[in-house]
Amino acid sequence: MPGAWEILKVRQQRVLMVTITPPELKVSLQWARMLRALWLPPDSITIDLRGLPFHAARNAALKYALDGGFGSLFFLDSDTVPLPDVVQRLLEAGRDLIAGLYYRRGPPFKPAAGNAGRDQAGELTILDLQPHHPGDIIPVDFLPSGCTLISRRCMEALRAVYPRPFDWGVDIVRVPDGNGGLLPPFSEDFIFSWRCRELGYQPWLHTGVVCTHELSAVATYRGVEVPE
Repeated sequence: MPGAWEILKVRQQRVLMVTITPPELKVSLQWARMLRALWLPPDSITIDLRGLPFHAARNAALKYALDGGFGSLFFLDSDTVPLPDVVQRLLEAGRDLIAGLYYRRGPPFKPAAGNAGRDQAGELTILDLQPHHPGDIIPVDFLPSGCTLISRRCMEALRAVYPRPFDWGVDIVRVPDGNGGLLPPFSEDFIFSWRCRELGYQPWLHTGVVCTHELSAVATYRGVEVPE
């Protein structure tokens, strides 16, 4: 019979895996096969969130992970296909906020992660990744959440400062941040990783954990077109 400390250790290592999908989206055969082979620590669970805006769904997932006593939260989007050992490799990296490498769904198909810069008006903007070797684990400023692992202590730190750690900053006008300022005009995952960085939790990109990013295309008289 396992001791209490052994049971506690297993509970602390549990991962909540969350997939966020639009209401009518169906996953590919490749994604479904990956899910069957995916390794997760003992007593981990997976849930599927549908019908919520991205930022609301990710906030709901974060609350579920904290309330459920999970050691980590792993986001895997329904169009991102990693290898089955992705969670194990991200856990072994020992970072509080770390993601696998995948590429944008539209041209010019650059890595989805990025770094921070300033434009001529002094506004925060997104720059390409720094030079690196394949397999490197590199610090970045902005991580997507399509294949991302977040530690419990990182979630607790963000939740203590931000009631909604994931916020959506893209709109026809700038969005208030709730503290008298304005959110950067970025998606919810970039705002989350930027906030983590500001609180001392460095976002990391594992370039040795490479995923494929599925996309939709249409055939026209100009040939195949993919969404921007």
